[in-house]
Amino acid sequence: MSSPADRVKTLLEEAIKPEKLNVIDESGGCEGFKFRILIIAEAFAGKRTLQNHRIVQEALAPIMKETHALTICAYAPEKWNQMTTEDREVAGCLDLAEGI
Repeated sequence: MSSPADRVKTLLEEAIKPEKLNVIDESGGCEGFKFRILIIAEAFAGKRTLQNHRIVQEALAPIMKETHALTICAYAPEKWNQMTTEDREVAGCLDLAEGI
């Protein structure tokens, strides 16, 4: 059986085809899931933050009833590559970028 984070990764990979993806499960015994997600995908090009978040939430629809909280950092590759370390820190996704 796969972990909740693996299930999130699978749903996002199938629906969005990200270039980069990092999912951290911060549930820590909560009744519902709590995830932090960094996803870089061409699907976000030309879209606003809210649109990007909706795309991610739609992809995660099968588990949204079980999900307590989501932190989503979703960017088009061009936008991500233009961001400085400070930009990523302010956005709350600097630590998610490590290792991807």
